[in-house]
Amino acid sequence: MNITVTDEQHCKKKLRLEIPGDIVRVETDKMATKLARQVNVPGFRRGHVPSSVVKTRFRKELRDEVLSHLLPHSLGDAIKEKDLKVIGEPAVDDLKFGDDESIDVTFSVEVAPEFEVSNYKSLPLIRKVYKIRDEDVERTLDDLRERNAELVPVEDRPSQQGDLVSINLSGDFEPRSEPAEAGADEGPPPTKEDLAIKQQDIQIELGGKGVLKEFTEALTDTKSGDRRDFEVKYPDDYKPDQYAGRSVNYTAEVTGIRVKELPAADDEFAQGIGEQFKTIDELRADIRQKMEHEGEHRSDAELRSALMEQLVDRNRFEVPDYIVEKQMDSRLNTFVRQLAGQGMDPRSLKIDWDELRESQRERAEREVRGSFVLDRIAEAEKIEAADADVDQEISQLAERSGVAQDVIRARLTKEGSLDSIKEQVRNRKALDLIIASADTRIEEIAGLSSEEVTAGGGE
Repeated sequence: MNITVTDEQHCKKKLRLEIPGDIVRVETDKMATKLARQVNVPGFRRGHVPSSVVKTRFRKELRDEVLSHLLPHSLGDAIKEKDLKVIGEPAVDDLKFGDDESIDVTFSVEVAPEFEVSNYKSLPLIRKVYKIRDEDVERTLDDLRERNAELVPVEDRPSQQGDLVSINLSGDFEPRSEPAEAGADEGPPPTKEDLAIKQQDIQIELGGKGVLKEFTEALTDTKSGDRRDFEVKYPDDYKPDQYAGRSVNYTAEVTGIRVKELPAADDEFAQGIGEQFKTIDELRADIRQKMEHEGEHRSDAELRSALMEQLVDRNRFEVPDYIVEKQMDSRLNTFVRQLAGQGMDPRSLKIDWDELRESQRERAEREVRGSFVLDRIAEAEKIEAADADVDQEISQLAERSGVAQDVIRARLTKEGSLDSIKEQVRNRKALDLIIASADTRIEEIAGLSSEEVTAGGGE
């Protein structure tokens, strides 16, 4: 068999196989003999049909059988002989039969990239160390008190900063003033209903985070039953897009005003947060411990992320489209699961899923390139994932998901994902080795955002 390999772009190769006629004839005779025992032909007893008759009457079926058996075996032999690391499923580009019954077939295959990994020892790294201060603990405690605040109706004064004002809101978009682009299909003009906004029982925190100043200004110094008319000019980059760069004339009817009354930071408050706390100081200690744990986790994650970015930047090579596409799908599926976890139905959202998926390409390519780099380093350093490492990984998955280890292992085995777990463990070990050899400088960071900590709760 003659084998020719031609390089293409993006880790693609053309693999041409020229299978001699004598090999094809031997395979054809074998298939004809097998088929002769199975077919019914008038004038012949079943199982006694001559091969010559089978070759004539069942020419197409016989050729299909020969191809289905001969091509995979020939392709496998060619891949082994040329030492190709094929990724994904090969595709037949061209197939011809010669007059001598020879086969000339060309496959398109994607292969693992060929590259020399750059020096990965003694890389310069910065490890950010988050120092938790007393004020960070107090801020988190205040956030916890805020979440447990009692909402008390306000009846003896007008609204002021910090109050929660409930309103029924109606509004009208001003029609877009900019002319449509030449040749654009404008469609029917918007109706009055298309430009109208009606929302009931909205709660606005005056001066609160994310609240537009026009709402705060219009609803300050109001009482229940008041009406306020005001205009809001939305920024060009406002989300949702339907508001961006447009003006809306609003009418708000105030239906209620409430104020947050925060509980005192005392032992009674701590006991209400969890039965494990007897005093406010125990709650503070728990908050600090969780912030320190989160700080360590964040420090390690940022160090690893920065190291991966550096490795990818130092190793530029093309990666297989097949794996990039799979990584794009994985990132999109993760996003969909996050939406579902937040109680949203992804199918009901007006999202251009194709555009969103395509926007993940660059990130996916870098992730795939990083995986190849770590694999090459693990190979050079003879790093392997032992069975004990995989068992530990499955144990941690089971603990996080609340599912028995046997169930997790059975599911991973069924999905064919155990090799993926081994690869993750192997790559993590390779990253640990690079970190251990790195020239690391410590940078202390004061504080940690309280939003990253579940104060008083579980891990």
